[in-house]
Amino acid sequence: MTFYLSKILWYLFNPFNLIILLIILSIFLKFVFRIKFLTRITFIITLFYFILIGVFPSGDYLIYKLEKKFHSSKIFPEKVDGILILSGATNPKLTKEYNQISLNDSVERLYESFYLIKKYPDAKIIFSGGSGSISKNKLTHSEVAKKFFLNFDIHSEKIIFENKSRNTFENILYSKEIAKPNDDQKWIIVTSAYHMTRSLNVAEKLEWKLIPYAVDFKLLKNFYWRPSMDFFNNLSAFQFASHECVGLFYYYFLGRSSKVF
Repeated sequence: MTFYLSKILWYLFNPFNLIILLIILSIFLKFVFRIKFLTRITFIITLFYFILIGVFPSGDYLIYKLEKKFHSSKIFPEKVDGILILSGATNPKLTKEYNQISLNDSVERLYESFYLIKKYPDAKIIFSGGSGSISKNKLTHSEVAKKFFLNFDIHSEKIIFENKSRNTFENILYSKEIAKPNDDQKWIIVTSAYHMTRSLNVAEKLEWKLIPYAVDFKLLKNFYWRPSMDFFNNLSAFQFASHECVGLFYYYFLGRSSKVF
């Protein structure tokens, strides 16, 4: 139930949708209800909201803040017991449509894992990813990833593919059930830098200590929040960032993570 609720809530609070709803509300207040005061207030709110997320790179700033804690390179142990790779780099629908592996701009989650698999040949490998789509999709992220790894001569017997999970919480939950980690075991988690905080918070809630291997950085280490005329990219970045931020708060209030940030 919470899976479907999260999808519905995102449609409502999606920044693009919110701007459209505010504009429609302004039109109704102006021409249908003829309430000038509320029309003016709604217009001011809409304008301020657009300046905040369209003129200023507020979305990039949120992404920068999420990535910043993983800027410093960490020294990894000589031996690890397992590696958990989270899905999010594949497109099952397009893969099925064209019978050809389709990847997105988070492909670092996959090819950075090659380095770890070779570095730790004795580690247990779990790739976690079912289908996060509301519509029934027979092909899962795990199945696409299996084909991807085979193309690079990494045999599927070496990797355990978890294909039931539909979101980050289930990624960690089902993977832990497979891994059955002891307290003294060392496990690495591979996911995008902006997504790492939520993943670690869920793992902490589930009492599974994971070593972050952040990949897929979106921004440079030096960031400046200043106005620009690149409205579309600013709006797109805010939509992207707000999805992750809403997820952080949503997971915390549901009791699925130990903290927000």
